[in-house]
Amino acid sequence: MVIFVAGLSLLFGILLQQDLKTFVPYVTLGFVGFNWMTGMLQMGASSIVNNGASIKTAPGPLSIYSLKSFASNTIQFGHDCVVVIVVLIVFQVQVSAAFILVPVAMVIIAINGIAVGLWLGPVVARYRDVGEIVTAIIRVLFFFTPVFWVASDLSNAQIAALAGWNPLAYFLEFFRTPLLGEWPTTAVVVGTIGFTVANVLIALVHFSHTRDRLAYWI
Repeated sequence: MVIFVAGLSLLFGILLQQDLKTFVPYVTLGFVGFNWMTGMLQMGASSIVNNGASIKTAPGPLSIYSLKSFASNTIQFGHDCVVVIVVLIVFQVQVSAAFILVPVAMVIIAINGIAVGLWLGPVVARYRDVGEIVTAIIRVLFFFTPVFWVASDLSNAQIAALAGWNPLAYFLEFFRTPLLGEWPTTAVVVGTIGFTVANVLIALVHFSHTRDRLAYWI
């Protein structure tokens, strides 16, 4: 993690002519947050398929497999947070009142990670090619999410074209901005709430309609 973040910060910091004192924390938080979210997305997609044997033989709530994917990625995220803390201290990032939003952002990301597993896991179990599509989309989303490029350097039209349709961009900004001492914009807050509500509703409806069929799909 340290090597990758250092290389990414140095490369794009020079290419984009950014001040490394502010750019390194920005990229570190962006990459750690993106890794956490996409890890839950990818493992959530395969949560049913990878646990097929257990689903067929062991009784129990099927939602546990989505929670398992969430727990695994959150433990890894906890390890990565050590890097985040060190970077914030070394680069003297100022803490502001906006920091109170960080736990809220983490809870929202966790809810979305679990919800994705509840609806995407059954979809992949029914249509196996969707798992490969998800992996391909995640690779592309890395460039369409403000991990290493700074949204404030672009116009509103450019931001809308690059990331306005991308839920990860809203969640990442809601998580990262308070850690950098700033408040998230209204657009970020509205987008975060909107995508969260939609994701949770899809998860509840789809999982309730498919959980009785999962054993036959795997």
